[in-house]
Amino acid sequence: MYFKYWGLRERPFQNIADVRFAYLSDQHREGLARLLYLVEEQKLGGTLVGPYGVGKSMVIELLAEKVRGKNGEHYLQFDAPLSGALSLAKQLVANLGHTQPVNDISGALEAIQNHFSDANPNAAHLVLVIDEAQLLRAASDYEFFHLLCNVRMRRRDGGLGAQAITLLLVGHQDLVQHLAAEQSLAQRLQLFWRLEPLNEQQSIEYVQHRVRAAGGDIWIFDEAALAEVHLASQGVPRLINHVCDTALLIGCAMHAPRITAAIMRQAVAEVHSPLMQSSVSTPGVPG
Repeated sequence: MYFKYWGLRERPFQNIADVRFAYLSDQHREGLARLLYLVEEQKLGGTLVGPYGVGKSMVIELLAEKVRGKNGEHYLQFDAPLSGALSLAKQLVANLGHTQPVNDISGALEAIQNHFSDANPNAAHLVLVIDEAQLLRAASDYEFFHLLCNVRMRRRDGGLGAQAITLLLVGHQDLVQHLAAEQSLAQRLQLFWRLEPLNEQQSIEYVQHRVRAAGGDIWIFDEAALAEVHLASQGVPRLINHVCDTALLIGCAMHAPRITAAIMRQAVAEVHSPLMQSSVSTPGVPG
């Protein structure tokens, strides 16, 4: 494998959310901090959006690492099902330990509320993360989320207690348009955070960080090659991974001492597709 040729312990540019390779730009770091605030303060919820490939999955994986196993928190994460809210509701109910069949949203909500009742004193506050949330487009899907935001803990005296669920919706920026049409839910979400592609300096730092995390020399890629990486990827980490992985393979086959601009351009040509066209704007800012 090429990673041995380059003196690496493993491949540094795999497109998986492995927190060992996490590079946090300022916008990623602040977005993570704000999501943690929502969880720690048991707020109703928030959104994390951005173009495909900018690092949303890595941010929520880091969030999961910090939340899972923490006293008083139960963390669940689901990909948005194409079949809609009922399928999601059934997954949620099952993961909360409900064993009876659920046939509709009303039954699911009743089971969820019962989970947080005084009959279940060990029920923990739930952090519910829905990834690829832009795939849910029906009004009924968002109405389900709205109703989840109304679920409260039940005190022993039967009164309503603290918020039971913090809902985090994560997805492509199309999610913003869907939420704009669902104000009953949008008004309950207390954070909007948008991730954008990396700038040129951040793209360079990203490449070198991942090479270092894999045990390699950060100058495997020379300066000209690093400039080509940003030009080709427009700062989208997923695309950076594609071209860098291909460049390391080509460089190994050529017995090159390092990755040059010429090798990088060859790698870009091999992986180039319409997906490499990506709009770039300013870093994420709070909404």
